[in-house]
Amino acid sequence: MTSARNPNERAVRFLGLDLAWLPKNPSGLAVLGADGSLLDLRCDVTDDAGVLAWIRRWRGASGAIGIDMPTIVPNLTGSRPCELDVHRAYGRFHAGPYPANRGLAPFAGGGRAAALLGELAVEGVVHTCEVAPHDPRTVAFEVFPHPSAVALFALPRVLGYKKKTRPWPDVWAAWAEYRRLLGQLAQADPPLRLPADVPASVADLPKRDYKRWDDALDAVLCAYVASWVWHHGTRAPHVRVFGDMAGGHIVVPDRSAFPPGA
Repeated sequence: MTSARNPNERAVRFLGLDLAWLPKNPSGLAVLGADGSLLDLRCDVTDDAGVLAWIRRWRGASGAIGIDMPTIVPNLTGSRPCELDVHRAYGRFHAGPYPANRGLAPFAGGGRAAALLGELAVEGVVHTCEVAPHDPRTVAFEVFPHPSAVALFALPRVLGYKKKTRPWPDVWAAWAEYRRLLGQLAQADPPLRLPADVPASVADLPKRDYKRWDDALDAVLCAYVASWVWHHGTRAPHVRVFGDMAGGHIVVPDRSAFPPGA
C-alpha cells in the first residue's frame, strides 16, 4: 500500500503484525522507521514463509515487533490469565480479547505466532515482555489493538470498525475516526507519521477491499505500540504488562503517561 524505502538500511525498526490465526488468511504487516514514518504496509501476505520473508527484509539492527496474536498459549482450555486481566481492566470499554487455548485448532501446537518467533529466535529476535528503554536488541511481544486504542486515545469504548453485523456507514465512519486518531500521533512521543496513500476514508472503496484496510490500521497500531514500548520500556507509567512469559502476556500502552487533558 505504501512505497517501500531501502530495506537494507540497518537502523531501528518497529514492526507490527496483525497476524491471522490461520495462514490461509492474509495478515496485516506494517513497519515504522526511527522517526515514526510508515515505511511499508502490506495486507496480502498469507503463509508463514511470506511473513518471515517480510520480517527479515524490514527488521533493523534493533527495535521491536508487536504481534497481535497470542504468542504463548500453555493452557489446554479456557482463557489465559493475561486475557482475564485485560478483561478486568478494559472489559467496560468492550476491549477484552478472545480466549486462546490449545483446545482451539489454531493453537493446538502453540499457534503460528509461537512458531514464527521460534524461527526468529535463531536470528537474534528476543521474545520478551521485559523491555528497557531504547533496548539494544530486537524484541518481540504480544499486543492487542483494542485496549491499546482505548488507552492511547482515551476512548469511552472501542471503535466499531469491525464489520460483523454493523451497517456499512457505521463501519466506514468508525474506520475514518480510527485513521484520524492515528494521524494525530504525528506530534506524539514517539511520533507516527502516516503517508497520504493511507486514505482518510474508505467509504468510496469496494466493500470487498474493506478487510485489508481494517487489517492495515491494526498493523500500523501494532507497529506504533512496538515503538512506544521500545522508547519507554515496559514500566509504569508508560506501559502495562498483563501476564508473563510463562502463561502468556499482553503489552498495552498506559494512558496515565499522558499529561492531563492530552
